[in-house]
Amino acid sequence: MKRFASIFTAFIISASVALGSSGIASAQSSAALSITPRKNYTVEAGKTVRDTLNIRNMDSERTLSLNLNIVDFSFKDDGGTPDLMLAEDAPQTAWSIKPFVKLSAKTLSIKPRESKTVDVSYTVPKGQGAGSYYSAIVYSSGTPEGGNVGLSASGVTLAFVTVPGTVKQDLQLEKFGAYRAKAGDRAAKYLNFAIDKPQNIAYTLKNEGNVAESPTGTITLRHMFGQEIKINDINPQSSLALRGQTRTFVSCIAIKDEHLELSGTERSNAKVCTDPGLWPGLYTASIDAYYGQNGNPTKEITGTTWFIYAPLWFLILLGILILAIAFAIWRIVSKTKNKKRSVKGKKSALRR
Repeated sequence: MKRFASIFTAFIISASVALGSSGIASAQSSAALSITPRKNYTVEAGKTVRDTLNIRNMDSERTLSLNLNIVDFSFKDDGGTPDLMLAEDAPQTAWSIKPFVKLSAKTLSIKPRESKTVDVSYTVPKGQGAGSYYSAIVYSSGTPEGGNVGLSASGVTLAFVTVPGTVKQDLQLEKFGAYRAKAGDRAAKYLNFAIDKPQNIAYTLKNEGNVAESPTGTITLRHMFGQEIKINDINPQSSLALRGQTRTFVSCIAIKDEHLELSGTERSNAKVCTDPGLWPGLYTASIDAYYGQNGNPTKEITGTTWFIYAPLWFLILLGILILAIAFAIWRIVSKTKNKKRSVKGKKSALRR
């Protein structure tokens, strides 16, 4: 357990990626360790499901010595960053699968560029209530005892077990609107007025049920002069709102494929936000989302919001237009007053 503190940061990085994606085939871990970041299982009460964990040493020179441990996790913020409970006296969570899990090995030694597998089984006891249960399988290593040079690496696999049956499904829409993502020291926030063109739309859900939910659906943006933009995938990473969690889901208003080149191999699987082509002015937005587990009713989430996009050039142009209109009104009023004075002057002269 003492080794956990030194690898905490690496765990968070690996787990954060894992929690935001589903069914990932590629590995996520520290540079020397290749693992699967997330595993999903459906296990009926009273049954057992067996699987294998594939672990690869990516280093070409040094042997990797690993310890495997099962820990519970919660969440640190509304972005889905998991909070691994590494303390030895950490209380067991209501959603823990620690009592369900059995690993065939707790320590491994993997030679350079080689892989090993660990058998894992999940046994759900009879009478276990339906819902979502989850814990983390932590892989940790450090410099070996006795001063020998070893390879330090870390990683985590988040394991999710769904026990089928009638569950409590309850997602509440907390917030919805244009969104500015976190960048450096700048905090993330919802926007009703934006000078910079918004590239994201987001919604925040509070999970008050006993099952992790992954919402799907659409968001539609409508400009005051008719432009319409539809977002057909509002949860592109199949992210989860865990039990008791308030989770913010962020989507690009417009998206494009970005080509990556790794070791001379070109990939086109990275998707990034791009210019959505918004017009200056007032936008309204509506969300129509759905969620639900197999064997349970599908539930709907709806909501509306608004935001104003007013870039600096538009504000300057609007200011000039307002000044021009004000000046034109002043000229008209001045001319009218002068004309009235002129008429009065002529009438006075005639009376004399």
